[in-house]
Amino acid sequence: MAVLTADHLLSGPRGRGVCMAVARRLDEGIVSALSSARDSVDGSRHDALIRALEAVDALPVRAWGDPLSFLEALDESVSGAMYWQPPHPEDVVSADPEVVAALRPVADAVVVAPAAAWWSTPVDLATLRYTCRHDADPPSPPVLLGARERLRRWRAETVADDRRAARERPVDLEASYSGLWWSTPAMAQLVTTTRPLPRLGSAALAWEEDSFGQGSAAVWSMQATFEPRVWEVDRPEAWTRLVDRYPLDVTFARRHDWYRTTGLAGRWRIPDWDAVAEDWDAVHVSVAGYLTTATRALPLADGASATVLAGWNPDQAWWLRDVLTTTTPHPESWRWTEDTDGSEPAWRRTDE
Repeated sequence: MAVLTADHLLSGPRGRGVCMAVARRLDEGIVSALSSARDSVDGSRHDALIRALEAVDALPVRAWGDPLSFLEALDESVSGAMYWQPPHPEDVVSADPEVVAALRPVADAVVVAPAAAWWSTPVDLATLRYTCRHDADPPSPPVLLGARERLRRWRAETVADDRRAARERPVDLEASYSGLWWSTPAMAQLVTTTRPLPRLGSAALAWEEDSFGQGSAAVWSMQATFEPRVWEVDRPEAWTRLVDRYPLDVTFARRHDWYRTTGLAGRWRIPDWDAVAEDWDAVHVSVAGYLTTATRALPLADGASATVLAGWNPDQAWWLRDVLTTTTPHPESWRWTEDTDGSEPAWRRTDE
């Protein structure tokens, strides 16, 4: 298990986003200073933000012990991950080298906080949870059979989509065009899992990229039927090694979206998930892996192409083979509620 350092946390937009959110919690003055910096076209208001960040006392963060201490900070960062438009203005501000330097004391405190100690841990096979958010429609249970067949269809459809994009979509990267932007096997109906957290049925309730904001959720307890082979992504290098080993070219289908997000013009690859499934049962991205890897253009070994981790969530494992089974006949029911006594909105279990 690699140790998460402040350098790692500050290397990507999602990690810097967590640090900025923590700084806002520590000092309300950061809110107005950041707002002014975001609105500053020429960067002239960054100095006020830097001074405000330098005045933040991050020492209390080192004692944070409840894993939910960082729940809101992570949620703010995950919610800012968008792969179909230019970077969020806050991401742009937070990438300024002087702002990064001013965030370092916060990052130093975050990585040593007991509440963040689990961020680098591998998939927890003893506490697998499948989560389905929903509103009016009934929740969809996990699809436990046929993963390989669905991955083969996913690959065929992904290749066909890229070929159509090469024929039909404009060459101009700044053209107003969007398409598939995920690097996951999205829409293949695969099972994904996260672990539960204290007072929270699943980490997927707390952190979800491109969330639709559904206020109800069903959470199934799962277990592996045999010891699975899991590829762990705890740093960007683990993700790029996966793509290098199992590459699938998706340049034409992703080029407009990922150019807007990263500013990089070139060839794009994602993992060939059907090929990955030949050797691995699942791929897990730890919280540390997510914070250091997501929303970045990462160069690959060939020197001519790059990849992006897009559409993944912290601590999420995608299961590529029929490995899992449910352990209870019925899922837990959870709802996003605000108590009449004025307490903070939160996910609460409703079937107890």
